[in-house]
Amino acid sequence: MDINLNTIAKLPLQQKLIVLAVVMAIIVLLDLYVWPGYLSERNTYAGLQSQERSLQAKVLETQAIADHKAEFQNELNKLNEQLKEALTKLPNDPEIDKYLVTLNNLSKTTELNVIKIEPKNEVVKGFYAEIPVQIHLTGTYSDIAVFLYKLAELQRIVNVSDLELKVMQQTSTGKTMLDAAFLTSIFRFVQSAPVAAGGKKK
Repeated sequence: MDINLNTIAKLPLQQKLIVLAVVMAIIVLLDLYVWPGYLSERNTYAGLQSQERSLQAKVLETQAIADHKAEFQNELNKLNEQLKEALTKLPNDPEIDKYLVTLNNLSKTTELNVIKIEPKNEVVKGFYAEIPVQIHLTGTYSDIAVFLYKLAELQRIVNVSDLELKVMQQTSTGKTMLDAAFLTSIFRFVQSAPVAAGGKKK
């Protein structure tokens, strides 16, 4: 027998109340046990879907990195080489002793007479520091020119300034001897000082 609203409407009042009580009990049971479980399962499913999308994105990202690993490694190698080259031109250490030895060796490759090589105090200028070295020597124009040319060929940066030339004498061979005084400057990289908790540099 089919049960519908018309069938229930024809029932006696006592039976209607029983049917209503059964329906209410079913609703209460659904609300207490079935509906929370459904919501929990739905939320769990939504969370799993989100995790799956996240994992898929990470897989794609990892695959892209793996596909371009050789390119990344080559680029990293290039950057490391550029850093090494930059540090030879602007080293962390002033290497003043090494520079003074270089100056002495350069002077010996010509007939220059070195009168004075005098390092000055270092001057910090932001991210780099300048180390001036005063030089006074005598020799022919060509020897002085060769000396300055070889300075320019050094790996590290060397600036020459305040050049003063004076004619001293002419030798028996017809060479003109010059008195040369000038300032050379080498540079070093200045690392930032560590910042204390209060925000002041030590």
